[in-house]
Amino acid sequence: MEKALGGKEQMGIMPRIDVLDEAVIDSSPMLVYKAILDEYAGVTHWWMPHFESKPRGDKPIMREGAVCDVTIHTTGTPKFCERVTKIVEAKSIEVEYVGDFVGTGEWTFEPTDGKTKLQFRFNARPKRLSFVLLSPFVNIGKRHSDVMRKGFEALNSYLSKK
Repeated sequence: MEKALGGKEQMGIMPRIDVLDEAVIDSSPMLVYKAILDEYAGVTHWWMPHFESKPRGDKPIMREGAVCDVTIHTTGTPKFCERVTKIVEAKSIEVEYVGDFVGTGEWTFEPTDGKTKLQFRFNARPKRLSFVLLSPFVNIGKRHSDVMRKGFEALNSYLSKK
């Protein structure tokens, strides 16, 4: 198995980012799930100016195989393609990334006293050379968590107005 990873990864040159971010959102799992899908589909923009998503192709974002292009508006402006690999209505969304980051992500929606415990797991490696070179000096996982925290706050605010 290790040989399949390639030499650079074995030597530890390409660092892995494995971050779990969570928040309690003051809405039901179904409403939170739909709001996340609407944001990825480009229907809403509550996560701007930090996160932007544009669907690619004709496949609806709530289907496996759906693809969108994501831009994170932060230092370096990471861009990547995100493909839905598994989706369970109001329970979970699994995705894979290709672009400035390569890896996986998983959203989970857990009911908690009329609210939702929302979690996002980001497990990836930087692919863009500048991110790889800066990763020993810049905490990319913390920067990811900062964008997620802003998104969770914006989501909670957006849903409270609905």
